Amino acid sequence: MPIVEKSLVEGLQRTETLEVEGIDVSGDWNTFIASRVHTDLDLSIVDWVRGQPQGTTIDRCWQCGTCTAGCCLHTDYGLEEFNPRYFIYLAQLGFEKELARYAQTVWRCVSCNKCVERCPKGVKVEEVVHSIGTYLELSGTAPKSPADRFDEAYTRNLLERGILDEAGLFQAFEAGEGRTLPTREKLRMGLKLLFSGRLHTGPLAKRTRGWGRLRPVLERMLAEDLAGRRRGLPSRRPPTGGP
Repeated sequence: MPIVEKSLVEGLQRTETLEVEGIDVSGDWNTFIASRVHTDLDLSIVDWVRGQPQGTTIDRCWQCGTCTAGCCLHTDYGLEEFNPRYFIYLAQLGFEKELARYAQTVWRCVSCNKCVERCPKGVKVEEVVHSIGTYLELSGTAPKSPADRFDEAYTRNLLERGILDEAGLFQAFEAGEGRTLPTREKLRMGLKLLFSGRLHTGPLAKRTRGWGRLRPVLERMLAEDLAGRRRGLPSRRPPTGGP
């Protein structure tokens, strides 16, 4: 059974300090008692990722680490916890508990595709990592991130009239997050939108021509897409999320 390196010593007492003849020999003691056997692995994770249009290349990964070595977030910006190789490894292994610890980090990918260009096995790393993040969201393993909630607010706003109401979107999202922008700042932003011709709210609201016929079609497509992505998820808990 492969050893998942980071979780073996998690939660153990690590306060042992010792000095011998002026030499600090402090360390992590008794970590060898952590179990090396994991019985909660779930291969349905990799099955689900493999079944998604963006996750079909996950089986090509042989864990060489080239993707992580070339990742701009991991190397250039020092975000060491963003490790595409490790995310794929955990999904292949089915170690959901460990994978859930990186539920928010997975979405930090900026889609530069350096990993895709450098992968010697042709893994679409960026797409696979996004599929893993989608699994964590839809399965309820991870709470929705602010980005997820914004995407849902954006979709609801756009479906309303077929044209984006930026002022309404901002107000709805801020209210949902429990934040209130000062009135002075709202006026400043509103005037900028008005003079740029992008203020489509209140008496200035517009509607896309024929939207009454097009909206039900788009709503049906979104529902079918969500149902398709949820298909094959582990049945141990009801899936959550979606627009």
